[in-house]
Amino acid sequence: MQTISDRSAVDSPVRADLLAVLAGAVFAASAVGAALAYADLDSPLRAPLALFYLLAAPTEATAFLLRRLEPLARWVASLSGAVLIDLLAAETMAGLHLWSTRNGVTAVGAISLLLFLLGTGTGVNPLGTGRERTVENSER
Repeated sequence: MQTISDRSAVDSPVRADLLAVLAGAVFAASAVGAALAYADLDSPLRAPLALFYLLAAPTEATAFLLRRLEPLARWVASLSGAVLIDLLAAETMAGLHLWSTRNGVTAVGAISLLLFLLGTGTGVNPLGTGRERTVENSER
């Protein structure tokens, strides 16, 4: 009979793999949405996937930037940040009379790329294993 501690040890790698597959599927769907928005194809999937891209790209970039937070806090903060990025980009572009689907996808993609690059340049250990610091006793 398998105990709870044995089952959690088995479920952990499976859950991590499932999250990686889910993140890859989200990235692929949002990339298809961006490609359809740029290509101006008449497809019934163009509008939903473009909207999905406009929400998923800044969410993933912000989640990568905030990867040291707890998972639930990271996803809540990154989702609200993505809505904020979308609203500010749309308001700015509408105020400047530059709004179009292609320009909106470009602006949100550029902001998401900058956030992602900001997250890679911080030198933060994504696993959080470098948090502990060993201190040697100097009184020997």
